[in-house]
Amino acid sequence: MAYKIIGLREDNPQGWMAAVGLLYILNKMDIDALMMWCDGFPTLPDLTDKQVIDALWEYLQKGSDLPENLPQPKPGNNKISLDLTAGRVNFLGVIKQMIQAVTLDDIKKALNRRWVNQDDVTSLGWDTGAVKMAANIGGMKAPDSSPHRGVIAGQWLAAESLPFTGTGTRSSEYKWVTWSVPLDLEGVRSLVLSLSTEWGGVVYSSSVGRNGKMGYLEPARTMSKQK
Repeated sequence: MAYKIIGLREDNPQGWMAAVGLLYILNKMDIDALMMWCDGFPTLPDLTDKQVIDALWEYLQKGSDLPENLPQPKPGNNKISLDLTAGRVNFLGVIKQMIQAVTLDDIKKALNRRWVNQDDVTSLGWDTGAVKMAANIGGMKAPDSSPHRGVIAGQWLAAESLPFTGTGTRSSEYKWVTWSVPLDLEGVRSLVLSLSTEWGGVVYSSSVGRNGKMGYLEPARTMSKQK
């Protein structure tokens, strides 16, 4: 028995972040979960999709503590490394709205279906499949004032990973790593910090692009993998 989560892809930074956020929540819900990446998707040995989805929904119903646990910016910076917002888009405000808006069906779709980016959610710039360039915006509206489309539960789960993934200084790129053996949350925490390929993983990198003042992560590049 193993649950392969086909909605979350390792080469999409938001999909990878969502997998880490999912594991983080399962740990908070006292579920002994292990995770590995198989064929590009996060896989949870000895758990079913129902067990995982029920735990995520119960966590949301109890109330996420993410707003109180967001990492603090480094001295000299006013934003964490993954806060790419600008203009009218308020980073914490979007996170709070998502926590209130995500439904059980949203969770099921984000985990068990390929993403089609049809949800009305303000993009935080992490999903490489939901980038809005000015030339594609109806009426040529600014990116921070036009309708957004994304995967709300995918972006929410990615936000839940920020205590692990959102540290460091702001830079022109973001890097992440996968692993091919089952690891618990502490093992994943170590890999996130070290970017080590020791456990059969791949290091990816996305450059930070700009659409006006709004930032977004560009399509991933493979940096290195275990030989």
